[in-house]
Parts: sequence; C-alpha cells; structure tokens
Amino acid sequence: MLENKKNKNKKQGVLKKDKGIITLFFALIFFFSVYIFVLPTKSGVLGRAFYSVMLSVFGTASYFVSLLFFRYFIIQVKQSVSFGRKFYFTWSIIFIVSAAVLFEVMHFHFTFLSGLSGGWIGDGLYMFLNELFGTWLCISVAISVFFLSLVRILKHSLVSCMYDSLKKFKVNSLILRKKETQNIGQKNETKLVLKQEPASKIPRSEFIRPNIVSEREKEEDKKLGSSVKMVSDHKKANSRTLAYRLPPIDLLGVGSATNFDINKNDFFERARLLRKTLADFGINAEVRDVIPGPVITRYDLVLAPGIRIQALSNIIDNISLVMRSASVRVIPVPEKAAVGIEVPNHSSVSVGLRGILGSSAFENSKSLITLALGKTTDGLSYVTNLASMPHLLIAGSTGSGKSVGIHSIILSVLYKARPDEVKFMLIDPKRVEMSIYKDIPHIYNPCTYAVNADVITNSKDAAKALKRLVVVMDGRYAKFARQMVRNIEEYNNKVTSIGGEKEFYIIVIVDEFADLMLTAQKEIEDSIQRLAQMARAVGIHLILATQRPSVNIITGIIKANFPARLSFQTTSKIDSRVILDILGAECLIGRGDMLFLPPGEAKPIRLQGAYVSLKEAGRVVSFINNQRFPRIYEPMAVEIEGKSIPGWEDKGEKDLIPALKLINERRRVSQDLLKANFGGSARATNVLSILEMRGFITKPEGSNKWQIDYNKVGDHLKDKIEKN
Repeated sequence: MLENKKNKNKKQGVLKKDKGIITLFFALIFFFSVYIFVLPTKSGVLGRAFYSVMLSVFGTASYFVSLLFFRYFIIQVKQSVSFGRKFYFTWSIIFIVSAAVLFEVMHFHFTFLSGLSGGWIGDGLYMFLNELFGTWLCISVAISVFFLSLVRILKHSLVSCMYDSLKKFKVNSLILRKKETQNIGQKNETKLVLKQEPASKIPRSEFIRPNIVSEREKEEDKKLGSSVKMVSDHKKANSRTLAYRLPPIDLLGVGSATNFDINKNDFFERARLLRKTLADFGINAEVRDVIPGPVITRYDLVLAPGIRIQALSNIIDNISLVMRSASVRVIPVPEKAAVGIEVPNHSSVSVGLRGILGSSAFENSKSLITLALGKTTDGLSYVTNLASMPHLLIAGSTGSGKSVGIHSIILSVLYKARPDEVKFMLIDPKRVEMSIYKDIPHIYNPCTYAVNADVITNSKDAAKALKRLVVVMDGRYAKFARQMVRNIEEYNNKVTSIGGEKEFYIIVIVDEFADLMLTAQKEIEDSIQRLAQMARAVGIHLILATQRPSVNIITGIIKANFPARLSFQTTSKIDSRVILDILGAECLIGRGDMLFLPPGEAKPIRLQGAYVSLKEAGRVVSFINNQRFPRIYEPMAVEIEGKSIPGWEDKGEKDLIPALKLINERRRVSQDLLKANFGGSARATNVLSILEMRGFITKPEGSNKWQIDYNKVGDHLKDKIEKN
C-alpha cells in the first residue's frame, strides 16, 4: 500500500511538471507575441497573423497575457495546485477583460491615448456598460473590477494591505517611542552617574506582537491539517479550562409514555378472559396482580399446586389468539412466587428519551458513560452503567429498533460527558446510520489527528483503527503501570491531585458487525478479542450491533467477554438463543421492544426502548457543534501519514528485529509462523500489525497473501547492526 501511495505521488508530480512545461510553452508563445507587437513587420507571416488575431480580440490588453502565463508556469513548478488557485484562471480572464474595457475608455476620452484600443471585447462591453450605468459610473465599475482582479491574482486584498501598512506604521512608531524614552532615560542616568556604562540595546523580539505567527509555522499547521498544535504529554493543553455546556433537555421532544391512560375495566376484562382460557385447558390459576406499562401489561398468575410452568408455554399460541395479541410471553416471577404473562396493549404509547434523561435515576448517576435504555414493563425508567458491563452486544432484525437504540445510547452519553471526557469511535459500514455525528468533537480515530477524525465506513479502515486501538490500550497500560494504578478511575484521581491531564473514555460502536466479519474476519476478530479481554481497565468499551447473531459472527470467545446482551426482536428462536442463551426474543413485538440481560443476571429484563428522532438528534448535534469545542487528543501511533509523532516510542521495537530476522531467514511471513516463534496469538498479532504499519509487509486488495519488501527488511537489519 505504501508503494502504491508513493507511485501515485510520483505520477502526480510528473503531471504537475508536465503542466508546468505546457504552460512554459504557452508562455514562450506569448513572449513571442510581445516581440510581434513591438516589431510586427519583422515577425513573418505567422507572427503577423497571430498579431492581428490577438489585437482584434483583446486589443492592447494582449500584452498582459504573456506575463500571466509566465506566472502560471512558476506556480505550477514551485507549488501544488490547491483549491484557492483554481480561481486564478477566472480572475485572470476578468483582469484581461476589464483591462480591455479600460483601454477602450482611454481611447474614447483621452485624445493623447487614441492609439490604445480594447478590441471588439472592450468596445462591446464599454458600449453595454455605458448604456447601462452612464459614462462616469461605467468608468468607476471598470476601474474597480480591474483593481479587484489584480489584487486577487497577486493573492492580496486591499483591506489586508491597508491593515498591514497601518500595523507596520504602529509598530515602527512604538519602536521609535521606545527608543526615545530609552535615550531620555540614558541621558538622565548619565547626568546622575557619569562613569556608568551605556545601556544595552533592546532586542527586537520585545516589540513583536505575540500573536503574530510566522509563515513557516502556518504552513506546518496546514500540512498537519490542524489548527490546534499537537504537543507532547508534558506540554498537553489543559482542555478543562475550555468552556463547554452540556445540551439542555429541551432539545428533545416530550414522549407520551409519561402519563399514559389506564383503563381499569379493560384490564379486568382481559384478566377474566385470561383466567377463563387457562381453565378451558385444565389449568387452574388466579390473577394476583396486573402491572400495566406503556406497551406491555403483565398479568401475575398464581398456579394451582401440581401445575408446571411448561403447561403455560405449551398453549402460548392459544393465549395469543384469545387475547388478540401478536405475541405473548411467559416468564417466572420468583420474588412473588408467581408466573407473569406479558401481553401487548391494544394501544401503545411511545417512550421518549427526554423522560428517561430527566428521571432521578439518570440525573443521580455519577458515571460519565451512563446509558438510558428505556422503561420497564411497569413504566419505570431504566438506566445502566457501561463501565460495569463492560461491553455490550446488541442484536435485532430489520425494523426492530436497533438503530434507534444506538442513537439513544450515543445521546445519553452526550448528555453526561464533555468532549474531553468521553470519545466515540464510530464504525458504520452502511454509511447512513451514524453520519450525523461526524462533526461533533467527541469523534475519535486512533489512525489520524483529531481534526481529521470521522465516522469510519470502510471495512479496511475499521480493521486498521481496531488494530491501532490495541496499541492505544497497550500504551495506556504502560502509563498506568508507571503510576502504579489499576484502572482509569484510579489514574484520573491520581493525576488530578497532582494537576495532570485525565485520560478520556473511548466507546467503540459498530453498527453492523456482521458486515465487518465477512470482509476482514481474521484481523477484526483478533483485535476485538484483545480489546474485549483487556480494554475495560483502561477505559475502552465496545458496543457491537448485528442483525443476525449467527455463531460464525458472534463466536464463543466474543460472547464470553460480552456478559451484557441486548436483544430486540429476532427472526428465529436460534438467534434468540445465540444472543441471550435463552428463548424469548422471537416473541417480542418490535418497535423498540427489547430484552436486556445485565452482567451476572440469569434472566433478562424486558424494556421498551427510548425513541429519539433524527430531528431531535440533529438539534443536539447542532447545539454541540455551535460551541466550536476543539478536538484535543493525541493519536497513539508509530506513524501517521508518513510523519513521525514526537514523544512516542516504538513499543514493538524489541519484537521487530527478531521478526525481521525470522522473515529474512524463512522468506515468508504468517500468523502461525510468528505465533510459533513468539509464543502467543496476541503477541503475534501485534508484531504483524507493526510490520504492516512500518511498511515491511503489505497485502494487496483481493489477496490473502502477504507481500514482503525484502530490500527494506535487509536495509533495516543492516542499519541496526551498524548502530550496535
């Protein structure tokens, strides 16, 4: 890949040189035209023909054409074409046309300049403008357009020129005034002390304004693509001093689930019908309690002695038919020694995110990564802490509310944390679900600088980002070990007491995990396994979402490290068993109806997910973006865009040299080969990623085989031997 980029850059350089040569050719032609204009009788047949054509088209303004083309030649050779330079040609045309109009004005109104002409362009435009504006306003417009195009070509503005001249005048006056006061002070001192040495000359730097940045620094900032200066750890900017306001809850709409109507007669009638249906099948039970909710109503039954719960499960379809509901779910209620039958309401109400964020459970939660999931079947707000999970697995079929649930999770964190406290690494292979968050300052990508971070939509970029996140995890563990702390909470408390900078939480959200596993399963699975096993203590948490949780995608190792599961409606019982290890998700009614399995619990909790529209999310995002909070973080990487980041060490240097020697000896490289020699799958994966990032090995598109740059391997080993 690095070779492809180099070849591409070389081709671009050749094209730029070709453009410069072509432009030089035209410049020589038009320099020849100048010679034609001076001595037309000695320029031959071709020169006289060219002279007559150019003079009839542009008139006397033709003399500027050669100078402009020569300027294009210098620009093309010395500098690359940027966005601003694309308008040079337009302004040049305007300059030549306005010059032609001015020459035509001089031809008509000044007798001693009657030899000048503007050609048919200048004559036609002058007649049109004269008829439209009148004589004097026409002349004013022509002069204004001429000077405006001139300063645009010269890359200056009249305001900046006036400002620079005033600024220089002010600085020079300050210097003269300072020197005068200094000379007066020296004279007074010499009067008092005759043998005192003359005062030293005041350095020029004292008079330079501190906010004036050199042109070299501006160019470096442009190359880095950042207006925020990247600094090392001991000089990192304290982002806590920057003002930031959390979004107000008024930006969200009011849901209708806060005060839903309870029709007692309807509930009593359905309870009587349920008891009669069970009696028809020989099951004696009585309804002890009715718990109405916004979408689901639970009827707690006390069964007669000797009746098993499985007897209710066997007639679940008959109960659904009698209760006129799409799906009915039977669950045990151990605290009441009863069996709960969850029946959907005839008329459901929406659960808004605003009601959950405004609840005491969410407001009293001290965790920065508190998630507002929804409401329980009895209408209580349900929030949980992502740090205690520590990772979350989400599954649900199309249209079940999975994407809305992800938006609710993101917004609930945005309502709790500042951009320097929590970062989101968003991976969206579908490119449409999470693009609304691409400009918020919470966006994080370990493969690039902060200002260039965006929502990751490409599977290869996602694999690289996850690999680099493993490097970030290892770097944080090394940092925590130096401070002798066990997790991110202890580290932040310790560095806060000594005035240091806190570490931020990183939440990785993958909207469609199955698509990534299909395109780059090996690389992504290895990175996910490492992060799921170790990333909790350093503040990195994963949220993986998929439509169909098959065993090929959600492997046993991944499930073992994701104790928290959240399932929306699934298409089959098999999918429910894969995601929750029990049945039940296939009986959900969709539209945000979910089963949440907290870590350490045996049975899932049924929730109605909080609904948030894209308009509400857009208002929250606009409120955050309007504050213009800078993206301040430093990527943990060996190399970014070919530029080494100062202050970071290559932590894989110890394993790099043995790996290069092994590659040079075996003339091949693979995961199994490195695993056999380095004694671990995780270590072999890390070494393989380092070799790829350093450019020693590459994997072409459509191929599964590594290509080795043996020349680079040999040169690196030779340099190491010479240094040692």
